[in-house]
Amino acid sequence: MPLELTIPEAEVELNFPTSLSNEAFEALCLANKELLIERDPDGKIKVMSPVSGKSGRSELKFNGQLYNYVVEHGGESFSSSTGFALPDGSVKSPDACYVTALQMASLTETDLNHFVPLVPDFVVEVISPTDQLKAAAAKMTTVWIANGVRLGWLVDVENEKLWIYRQNGTVSLVEGFEQVVTGEDVLPGFSFDLRLLR
Repeated sequence: MPLELTIPEAEVELNFPTSLSNEAFEALCLANKELLIERDPDGKIKVMSPVSGKSGRSELKFNGQLYNYVVEHGGESFSSSTGFALPDGSVKSPDACYVTALQMASLTETDLNHFVPLVPDFVVEVISPTDQLKAAAAKMTTVWIANGVRLGWLVDVENEKLWIYRQNGTVSLVEGFEQVVTGEDVLPGFSFDLRLLR
């Protein structure tokens, strides 16, 4: 019998008596395609509600700019529905991301038919109205950067703030969206005009 969940405007944590295997977790996600489901390193399953229109629009703008970059420079970008199987055992889905052509060359067709078994070089996480800043910042450091992401942007559209996380552990804050941020040495030639988020 299918389990029916009522998802509030936040995330719900599900605990199973035993940790789900990779195959069982993937089957759970495939059976519930309308939900964003992630797995933590400790095996806890998190189910997130759909994002607001403002957050979804912001995600699309980042993904559109990344797609344009890929067309010109190579590599690949993935939508926010894509799950990445990370080295710590978690499966996470960034709001936008970029993977170099070199990393893409290491993947097989079989790899691409499952959760992608690699760490993106660049990720974007957009804070939605239901997200907690502290939890979102922790995800950037303890999940993305800790697993090998080289550059990450945590974006608070409502308050016009963007935090830049780097693999070397430094974090910079950009305040006010009248500026342009760049992909630094991770995405040479990539820039994003933050005014697009207004």
